[in-house]
Amino acid sequence: MFIISKRNFLVRRADGSSYLVRKDFVGDIPDDVFNSTVIQGAIQSGLVATPDTRRDKDLYKADEAAQKKEDTADIRPDAKAEKENGQEEEQEEKESELADKAKKGRK
Repeated sequence: MFIISKRNFLVRRADGSSYLVRKDFVGDIPDDVFNSTVIQGAIQSGLVATPDTRRDKDLYKADEAAQKKEDTADIRPDAKAEKENGQEEEQEEKESELADKAKKGRK
């Protein structure tokens, strides 16, 4: 199956061997690894995306959907604070860029 992984996963296979799915991996994995509880749990929590096709457009859509799942599944209080701080910093950067452009326009 074709997946996009956002984290490292070490999956124990039926024969006792291990299969490592690396962070930022995009590609095919064996069916037994895909059907493991580790990967299926990661799919449900948004840490692994499963696009329908290999087209770039579908990859981006699957990645966005997985990111939304991950954001809603992350119940850590510090994660919510980090997200809010990141949004505030982005807003401040945009405002400072607009102010810089306005100053350049006046000269």
